[in-house]
Amino acid sequence: MVDTFHVREGLFDEAGGGRLLGNKCNSCGRIYFPQAPFCFDCLGEIMEEVVLSRRGKLYSYTIGRMASTHFQPSYAVGLIDLPEGVRVFTPLIMTKDETYTIGMEMELVIEELWLENHNQIIGYKFKPV
Repeated sequence: MVDTFHVREGLFDEAGGGRLLGNKCNSCGRIYFPQAPFCFDCLGEIMEEVVLSRRGKLYSYTIGRMASTHFQPSYAVGLIDLPEGVRVFTPLIMTKDETYTIGMEMELVIEELWLENHNQIIGYKFKPV
């Protein structure tokens, strides 16, 4: 039997195809992902949860050619700029016929990241639109 776990609680939910969960400072409006315990800009302590956009633009990426703890080569990771002003570090979905271009539109996907001790670890990735 395989149990399912989120890679980290509070990063996302699976409603409507998946949503990243950030938070926003009530004093200055700065938005954070992952959620911050207080505002690092103004030190405000009142933070409200916000749902981030599912789409953003590829800021940068790299292709891994050596195995890592959870990913076999080749794999891609990148930075996605979301409209809310947040830059998200994320695994990218790779396909044989899709190449990445800086500035391309990317979309959030919630899916399995890896299996660990018969547990399915679910997380977020981005894929080209």
